[in-house]
Amino acid sequence: MSPVYAQHLPHPRTLLGAARMTLEPLEGPNSLHFKAYAARRMGYHDEARDLWEGLADEGDADALFELARMAELGLGEPCDARRACTLYQRAAQLGHHAAKTRLS
Repeated sequence: MSPVYAQHLPHPRTLLGAARMTLEPLEGPNSLHFKAYAARRMGYHDEARDLWEGLADEGDADALFELARMAELGLGEPCDARRACTLYQRAAQLGHHAAKTRLS
């Protein structure tokens, strides 16, 4: 079985799709994002946070934005508006449009 490349997979819109994404051997630049989205969709917030924190440490604006959303909504952690704002600001500084919009 050959590896599936993340850029060819749809965003996990269903729980079954999310489960499939967590089990598929993914490769490519977006694979960690897809795995994090799938983990969050299935309620594995700690796993999603770990994946996005690794990407955020490398300066990934999308990961920062997703971490901010998790902090704001209290997904797998208590709601923390201050942390969310800080993460949105970091994402916005890296050019993330939705983070800029969220801050306005």
